[in-house]
Amino acid sequence: MRAARLLLEPPNHAGLALYRYLREHDTSKQAARALLDAIAASSITKVKVYENAFERWKAALSGAVFLEATARTPLAIGLGNASPIENGLSIHHTYGTPYLPGSALKGLMARAARHYGLDERQQEILLGTTQKAAHLVYWDGWLDPSSRQPFQKDVITVHHPDYYSGGQCWPTDFDDPNPVGFLSVKPGTKFCLALSSSSENATDWLYTAAEILRWGLEHLGLGGKTNAGYGYFEVRLPPKPKSQAELGEELYQGYKARIEKIKPNNERGELSFFLQELRDKPAPLRKPTLEAIRKHLQGWRVWNPGRNPQHAEIEQLLGEHT
Repeated sequence: MRAARLLLEPPNHAGLALYRYLREHDTSKQAARALLDAIAASSITKVKVYENAFERWKAALSGAVFLEATARTPLAIGLGNASPIENGLSIHHTYGTPYLPGSALKGLMARAARHYGLDERQQEILLGTTQKAAHLVYWDGWLDPSSRQPFQKDVITVHHPDYYSGGQCWPTDFDDPNPVGFLSVKPGTKFCLALSSSSENATDWLYTAAEILRWGLEHLGLGGKTNAGYGYFEVRLPPKPKSQAELGEELYQGYKARIEKIKPNNERGELSFFLQELRDKPAPLRKPTLEAIRKHLQGWRVWNPGRNPQHAEIEQLLGEHT
């Protein structure tokens, strides 16, 4: 039995209310308007439960890049979903919150990638092909728990219903407009998006995808009615961690003055110092400094890995990088 037939008030779970609590399909659409009013006025129930679920979701995605996306305009995503009031919305089945489907985010990513002019290999890594999966995973965007009242009642008005219902009548200024209420997400609602990869050394790709997705959300929009101004976001990206190559360059800059003071009369002591400092560091981190030392000694015309064991060790450490 439909819950609406029990004459119960709609619950705060938006999905349950939308799909089970429409009392009737009356010609005046009063029942649909009342239901939308009730959902728009509702807030997230079981806040603590949702907050815990949200934190568990983030914790499960260790290593992922998280984006903070705040709706600048109303959001209508999932309009084509089955719904008793003609227009649907993407609502989380368990928690009754709006969410951004990962498939929609990946589709937006594909559109935005064209703007960046990515070549075939880059698109294959970021988006995959019909034969290969992408190296990145685009997770559903979860509602940030701070946005506790995310829904609003919206309306789309068909001005020429007879024309659009079969095309047998020409549209005129004498047609009766037909306003249709639907549910959308309020501007100011905040979402958390996540991108992850199981591939090694994929950090740069994750931040590249995050930057492209940010551009798409801000300039192309997500979901339906983007031509009417729906679906645009303001996105904040996390700071990108420095790569080992960048950290290696910083390390070299710190040693640069000391390297320039190496001369034949202090070479052995200085090389002992640098080898002790760099020997156990990752290859990309020590590479710029070791290359600078080799170049400096070559300038002094004393570089001889065949006879000098310190030079040979430097050459060996540089060889490990390649």
